[in-house]
Amino acid sequence: MNKLLAEFLGTFFICAVALLAGNVLAVALAVAAMTYALGYISGGHFNPAISLAVWLRGQLDKQEMLRFAAAQAAGAVGAFLLYKILHESGGQDTAAKLPWFRGLIGESIFTFLVAFTWLHVRTARQQLGNAHYGVAVGMAHFAGAASLARLSLGACNPAIGLALVLAGAVPGGMIVMYLISGVIGGAAAAVVYRILNPND
Repeated sequence: MNKLLAEFLGTFFICAVALLAGNVLAVALAVAAMTYALGYISGGHFNPAISLAVWLRGQLDKQEMLRFAAAQAAGAVGAFLLYKILHESGGQDTAAKLPWFRGLIGESIFTFLVAFTWLHVRTARQQLGNAHYGVAVGMAHFAGAASLARLSLGACNPAIGLALVLAGAVPGGMIVMYLISGVIGGAAAAVVYRILNPND
Protein backbone atom coordinates (compact mmCIF):
# COMPACT_ATOMS: atom_id res chain seq x y z
CA MET A 1 0.00 0.00 0.00
CA ASN A 2 2.87 2.38 0.79
CA LYS A 3 4.24 1.89 -2.72
CA LEU A 4 0.89 2.84 -4.24
CA LEU A 5 0.61 5.94 -2.05
CA ALA A 6 4.14 6.92 -3.07
CA GLU A 7 3.29 6.45 -6.75
CA PHE A 8 0.09 8.47 -6.34
CA LEU A 9 1.84 11.36 -4.60
CA GLY A 10 4.78 11.49 -6.99
CA THR A 11 2.53 11.41 -10.05
CA PHE A 12 0.16 13.95 -8.49
CA PHE A 13 2.90 16.53 -7.95
CA ILE A 14 4.55 15.98 -11.32
CA CYS A 15 1.21 16.37 -13.12
CA ALA A 16 0.19 19.33 -10.94
CA VAL A 17 3.41 21.16 -11.82
CA ALA A 18 2.91 20.32 -15.51
CA LEU A 19 -0.58 21.85 -15.43
CA LEU A 20 0.06 24.80 -13.14
CA ALA A 21 3.54 25.93 -14.15
CA GLY A 22 3.48 25.02 -17.83
CA ASN A 23 7.26 25.01 -17.58
CA VAL A 24 9.28 22.02 -18.74
CA LEU A 25 12.14 22.80 -16.37
CA ALA A 26 9.76 22.89 -13.41
CA VAL A 27 8.31 19.54 -14.47
CA ALA A 28 11.76 17.99 -14.83
CA LEU A 29 12.75 19.26 -11.39
CA ALA A 30 9.51 17.90 -9.91
CA VAL A 31 10.32 14.48 -11.41
CA ALA A 32 13.81 14.62 -9.93
CA ALA A 33 12.60 15.78 -6.50
CA MET A 34 9.94 13.07 -6.30
CA THR A 35 12.43 10.43 -7.46
CA TYR A 36 14.90 11.50 -4.77
CA ALA A 37 12.20 11.63 -2.12
CA LEU A 38 10.11 8.53 -2.92
CA GLY A 39 12.28 6.32 -5.12
CA TYR A 40 13.42 4.28 -2.14
CA ILE A 41 9.78 3.38 -1.35
CA SER A 42 8.24 2.50 -4.72
CA GLY A 43 11.09 2.75 -7.20
CA GLY A 44 9.83 6.18 -8.27
CA HIS A 45 8.07 5.23 -11.51
CA PHE A 46 5.39 7.98 -11.58
CA ASN A 47 4.73 6.97 -15.18
CA PRO A 48 2.75 3.96 -16.50
CA ALA A 49 5.26 3.54 -19.33
CA ILE A 50 8.04 3.02 -16.80
CA SER A 51 5.93 0.56 -14.81
CA LEU A 52 5.22 -1.34 -18.03
CA ALA A 53 8.91 -1.39 -18.92
CA VAL A 54 9.86 -2.62 -15.43
CA TRP A 55 7.21 -5.37 -15.67
CA LEU A 56 8.45 -6.46 -19.12
CA ARG A 57 11.99 -6.39 -17.73
CA GLY A 58 10.81 -8.94 -15.14
CA GLN A 59 11.23 -6.82 -12.02
CA LEU A 60 7.56 -6.17 -11.30
CA ASP A 61 4.71 -8.66 -11.36
CA LYS A 62 1.67 -8.00 -13.54
CA GLN A 63 -0.74 -7.26 -10.70
CA GLU A 64 1.62 -4.76 -9.12
CA MET A 65 2.20 -3.11 -12.49
CA LEU A 66 -1.56 -2.67 -12.91
CA ARG A 67 -1.90 -1.29 -9.37
CA PHE A 68 0.95 1.16 -10.03
CA ALA A 69 -0.77 2.32 -13.24
CA ALA A 70 -4.04 2.83 -11.35
CA ALA A 71 -2.29 4.86 -8.64
CA GLN A 72 -0.55 6.95 -11.30
CA ALA A 73 -3.87 7.57 -13.09
CA ALA A 74 -5.42 8.62 -9.77
CA GLY A 75 -2.52 11.03 -9.24
CA ALA A 76 -3.11 12.59 -12.65
CA VAL A 77 -6.84 13.01 -11.94
CA GLY A 78 -6.06 14.57 -8.56
CA ALA A 79 -3.66 17.01 -10.21
CA PHE A 80 -6.34 17.99 -12.72
CA LEU A 81 -8.82 18.65 -9.88
CA LEU A 82 -6.26 20.85 -8.12
CA TYR A 83 -5.67 22.71 -11.36
CA LYS A 84 -9.41 23.34 -11.74
CA ILE A 85 -9.67 24.62 -8.16
CA LEU A 86 -6.69 26.97 -8.43
CA HIS A 87 -7.43 28.22 -11.94
CA GLU A 88 -11.19 28.24 -12.15
CA SER A 89 -11.09 31.80 -13.52
CA GLY A 90 -8.53 31.04 -16.19
CA GLY A 91 -5.39 31.39 -14.11
CA GLN A 92 -5.08 35.15 -14.65
CA ASP A 93 -4.95 36.09 -10.97
CA THR A 94 -1.98 37.87 -9.50
CA ALA A 95 -0.92 38.06 -5.87
CA ALA A 96 -2.30 41.62 -5.66
CA LYS A 97 -5.86 40.37 -6.21
CA LEU A 98 -5.43 36.94 -4.67
CA PRO A 99 -8.56 34.92 -3.88
CA TRP A 100 -7.56 34.01 -0.33
CA PHE A 101 -8.95 30.48 -0.19
CA ARG A 102 -7.37 29.41 -3.47
CA GLY A 103 -4.05 30.84 -2.36
CA LEU A 104 -4.31 28.92 0.91
CA ILE A 105 -4.95 25.64 -0.93
CA GLY A 106 -2.07 26.15 -3.35
CA GLU A 107 0.44 27.29 -0.72
CA SER A 108 -0.58 24.45 1.64
CA ILE A 109 -0.15 21.77 -1.03
CA PHE A 110 3.19 23.00 -2.30
CA THR A 111 4.50 23.73 1.20
CA PHE A 112 3.60 20.08 1.84
CA LEU A 113 5.72 19.15 -1.19
CA VAL A 114 8.76 21.00 0.12
CA ALA A 115 8.42 19.69 3.70
CA PHE A 116 7.58 16.17 2.51
CA THR A 117 10.64 16.08 0.26
CA TRP A 118 12.82 17.39 3.10
CA LEU A 119 11.57 14.71 5.53
CA HIS A 120 12.23 11.90 3.05
CA VAL A 121 15.68 12.94 1.87
CA ARG A 122 16.92 14.28 5.21
CA THR A 123 15.38 12.10 7.93
CA ALA A 124 14.45 8.69 6.46
CA ARG A 125 16.74 6.00 7.83
CA GLN A 126 17.28 4.53 4.35
CA GLN A 127 18.41 7.94 3.06
CA LEU A 128 20.75 9.02 5.87
CA GLY A 129 24.13 10.17 4.68
CA ASN A 130 23.00 11.03 1.16
CA ALA A 131 24.55 14.05 -0.50
CA HIS A 132 21.58 15.09 -2.62
CA TYR A 133 19.13 16.36 -0.03
CA GLY A 134 19.77 20.05 -0.71
CA VAL A 135 19.31 19.56 -4.43
CA ALA A 136 16.08 17.60 -3.93
CA VAL A 137 14.55 20.21 -1.61
CA GLY A 138 15.59 23.01 -3.95
CA MET A 139 13.98 21.20 -6.87
CA ALA A 140 10.75 20.77 -4.91
CA HIS A 141 10.73 24.45 -4.01
CA PHE A 142 11.34 25.52 -7.61
CA ALA A 143 8.48 23.32 -8.78
CA GLY A 144 6.15 24.84 -6.17
CA ALA A 145 7.25 28.42 -6.82
CA ALA A 146 6.82 28.01 -10.58
CA SER A 147 3.38 26.47 -10.12
CA LEU A 148 2.08 29.24 -7.85
CA ALA A 149 3.93 32.24 -9.29
CA ARG A 150 0.78 33.80 -10.78
CA LEU A 151 -1.43 32.93 -7.81
CA SER A 152 0.49 33.67 -4.59
CA LEU A 153 4.12 34.18 -5.72
CA GLY A 154 4.85 30.59 -4.63
CA ALA A 155 6.42 31.25 -1.23
CA CYS A 156 6.02 27.60 -0.05
CA ASN A 157 7.60 28.85 3.18
CA PRO A 158 6.10 31.23 5.80
CA ALA A 159 9.47 32.96 6.21
CA ILE A 160 9.54 33.81 2.50
CA GLY A 161 5.90 34.89 2.82
CA LEU A 162 6.88 37.28 5.63
CA ALA A 163 9.70 38.69 3.51
CA LEU A 164 7.29 39.22 0.60
CA VAL A 165 4.84 41.05 2.87
CA LEU A 166 7.55 43.24 4.42
CA ALA A 167 8.86 44.12 0.96
CA GLY A 168 5.38 45.13 -0.16
CA ALA A 169 5.37 42.50 -2.91
CA VAL A 170 2.01 41.18 -1.65
CA PRO A 171 -0.77 42.68 0.52
CA GLY A 172 -0.04 42.61 4.27
CA GLY A 173 -3.02 40.40 5.03
CA MET A 174 -1.45 37.56 3.07
CA ILE A 175 0.90 36.83 5.98
CA VAL A 176 -1.98 35.01 7.68
CA MET A 177 -2.43 32.80 4.61
CA TYR A 178 1.29 32.02 4.45
CA LEU A 179 1.38 31.16 8.16
CA ILE A 180 -1.69 28.91 8.02
CA SER A 181 -0.46 27.15 4.89
CA GLY A 182 2.89 26.57 6.59
CA VAL A 183 1.17 24.85 9.52
CA ILE A 184 -1.11 22.79 7.25
CA GLY A 185 1.61 21.82 4.78
CA GLY A 186 4.22 20.99 7.39
CA ALA A 187 1.86 19.00 9.62
CA ALA A 188 0.38 17.09 6.68
CA ALA A 189 3.89 16.24 5.45
CA ALA A 190 4.74 14.75 8.84
CA VAL A 191 1.51 12.71 8.96
CA VAL A 192 1.97 11.27 5.46
CA TYR A 193 5.65 10.60 6.15
CA ARG A 194 4.67 8.54 9.21
CA ILE A 195 2.12 6.61 7.14
CA LEU A 196 4.78 5.76 4.55
CA ASN A 197 7.48 5.02 7.15
CA PRO A 198 5.64 3.63 10.21
CA ASN A 199 8.77 2.03 11.65
CA ASP A 200 11.18 4.88 11.06
